[in-house]
Amino acid sequence: MSHEVFKEDRIFIISWGVFLGLMAFLVMGILIAPLLKTLGVSGIARLLYGFYHLGCHQLDERSWFICSVKLGVCIRCFATYIFLIIAGAAFFIRPIREWIQRRWFLRLVLPLSLGLFFPLLVDGLFQLITPWESTNLLRFITGGLAGAGTAFVLAYLLIRFAKRVEASLR
Repeated sequence: MSHEVFKEDRIFIISWGVFLGLMAFLVMGILIAPLLKTLGVSGIARLLYGFYHLGCHQLDERSWFICSVKLGVCIRCFATYIFLIIAGAAFFIRPIREWIQRRWFLRLVLPLSLGLFFPLLVDGLFQLITPWESTNLLRFITGGLAGAGTAFVLAYLLIRFAKRVEASLR
């Protein structure tokens, strides 16, 4: 990568890298909580579970387990975080950034993101209003799609913001 290429996208690359790093740190906590509980470090584990409970129901039947102890979040939330990081990493590739930058928000980015969220919304709504219970595999898939959709819209917005900041610095 030439210095000029990095210089042109430096605000996006640094900001996006920090964001994805924070998301990876969040995922590490999800995985560490059950390990700490297993090792008897229950105080820190309780703190982590309490933090993750702010955004997740943490139901046993909707969670994966490590060492017979559930993860810090449910399967759907875990998949959302993981796929946000995986899909988000694609935006470090310059041609992908250039492609998304040329697309209109209301014409492509927003409909694509909403389309990726739609399965999660339908699954959650059906579980709420009917006796039907989705499977953990379906929860993983819908959470993963929602995570990718989140990465897509956040990356687009950050690219646009970074371009404006870079233009104002010239």
